[in-house]
Amino acid sequence: MSKDDDDDFYRPPEPTTAGLMFPARSKFTVRGFTLAMTPAEMYWRQIISASQHERATCLLALADPNLWNLHDQPRPVAYIDAVGRQRTHRFDYLAEYRDGSKVAMAVKPAERVEKLNFRSTLTAIRRDLPKGFADKVCLITERNHHPKEVQNAELLNFFRRCPDQEADELVADCTIGLTDELSIGELLDPLDLGARGFRAAFRAIYAGLLQANTRELISINTIVAPGKDQP
Repeated sequence: MSKDDDDDFYRPPEPTTAGLMFPARSKFTVRGFTLAMTPAEMYWRQIISASQHERATCLLALADPNLWNLHDQPRPVAYIDAVGRQRTHRFDYLAEYRDGSKVAMAVKPAERVEKLNFRSTLTAIRRDLPKGFADKVCLITERNHHPKEVQNAELLNFFRRCPDQEADELVADCTIGLTDELSIGELLDPLDLGARGFRAAFRAIYAGLLQANTRELISINTIVAPGKDQP
C-alpha cells in the first residue's frame, strides 16, 4: 500500500489562501490561524486572523451548518469615499453559504468603528461593491459575539478534528424518532461510548440533528431536543 492510499498517513494542512498576510508581530495585529475543513474543500486549511475578535468571528462562521466555504482576506474592492476619492477595502472574511449566497464580513472593535466613522465608510463600500462579489455586507464587532457561543464554536472545531464516523452514526441513530427533551448524558447512556459519544453529540447539535442552547456551555448535562435535520 502506498502512502497516498493510507488514510492514516499524516498530511499537513494546506496554507491559507488569504490575499494579505499580517506581520507576525506589530502594534495593531496579533496574527494567528485556525485549522478548518469546509464542506466546499474537504481538506484541512489554515484560516488566518489578526486578532482574537477575528478568530472568534471565524469560529462562529465555521460553526454555522449553512456555511459552504470561508475565505480569509479576499481580494480588495474599490469604492469612492465621501470626498470623491477612490479607495480600496479588503474584507476580513467572505463567507459562502449552501444556498449560493455570499456575505462579506468586516470585523472591527466597536471603539474603532465609532472613532473612524466606519459605518459611513461601509455604506460607500456597499454601494460600490462589484457585482457578484457578495450579496450582503455586514459589520461585526465584539458586541455581536456571545462568549459562551464562541467557546462552544471553538470546542466544535476541535472535535471536528477528531473524526469518528462510528460514533457519529450511533448518535444519529439515537436521534431517530426522538420526540422529548433529555440530557446529552441520558441520550448517550445506552451507547456506552464515553468521551467519543459526547464529541459525537456535540457535532450532532451543529449538524442539526439535535437542538440545544449554544449560548450556554454544552456539557453532558445540556438538554437537547429533536433537531430540524433529524433523520
